[in-house]
Amino acid sequence: MIHTENKAKRIDKKETFAFLKKHQKFLLIGHIHPDGDDVGSMCALHNVLISMGKEADMVLDDPIPERFQFIETSKLILHAVPEEQSYDAVIFTDLANFERAGNLAIPLDIPSLCIDHHISNEGYTDYLYLRADYAATAELLAEIFFDENILLDKDTCNALYLALGTDSGFFKFSCTTSHTLLMASRLVECGADPAYISNHLDITTENGMKTYKRVLDTLHFAVAGKIGIAYMDKESMALDGINSDFYVSIPRKVEGVEVALLLKYQEENVTRISLRSREYVNVSQVAQHFGGGGHIRASGCTINLSIKEAESELLKEVVKYL
Repeated sequence: MIHTENKAKRIDKKETFAFLKKHQKFLLIGHIHPDGDDVGSMCALHNVLISMGKEADMVLDDPIPERFQFIETSKLILHAVPEEQSYDAVIFTDLANFERAGNLAIPLDIPSLCIDHHISNEGYTDYLYLRADYAATAELLAEIFFDENILLDKDTCNALYLALGTDSGFFKFSCTTSHTLLMASRLVECGADPAYISNHLDITTENGMKTYKRVLDTLHFAVAGKIGIAYMDKESMALDGINSDFYVSIPRKVEGVEVALLLKYQEENVTRISLRSREYVNVSQVAQHFGGGGHIRASGCTINLSIKEAESELLKEVVKYL
């Protein structure tokens, strides 16, 4: 049963695999605004469960960004919990808190497990396998699968490599460790195709190029260039909102920027925020101040203000960490 307080029993990778073996019919839940780690981890876990003779449904409350849809298994992801199905276990992948699941009708009377790498995890499930020292949820899963000698097909390897790559900035971010690289190497040995994955991630649409220009035109700076800020207004979100997190790379790339902010229109007085940092600012603390969360170097939140007003409030908080 899902807890609303921090009451999850912490378990290790062996106990996590025992949970997978114990149950038969799984509901797999990802988070709103899904990223590569969430999509890849959920698809890989689905495929492994099926290979073990289990049943599994994957559900996301938001659309899958187009740039991740080359993972074949992603075509099986649903956007509502099937009313006619019953499950004997639910697994949350990459969710630090229950609210990140969105507005799904998730059964609360079955055993629950969260597999995650966010240090801010609220322990809302019965069981929690957490490794905050790992770069991605996929790193936990890959290690379990390799330890248990699970045979991984090509799409599963690609899904895990996508997940590892996107959450580590393709092994450029500070969360990358020798273990991250070891898991990536073993995935390539088993069939992951880095060139295939990169080709799909690097390609963009005409709307994507238009959006990039629009966002670039909003780029501005604060605190002597230490904070880079860009906007996605209503039109930009209509053009390519499904891939909105990609555009936070625009302010982050600028020399001298420590904290990058991308402010995204959601409603007239509701703004979604993507935060990134380069070296020393823990942006998860900034996000938590506004009710959000995430990683030390990559986090997000929502502020119930217009873009301009939200920027003003954000800057007041970010400067405390510079």
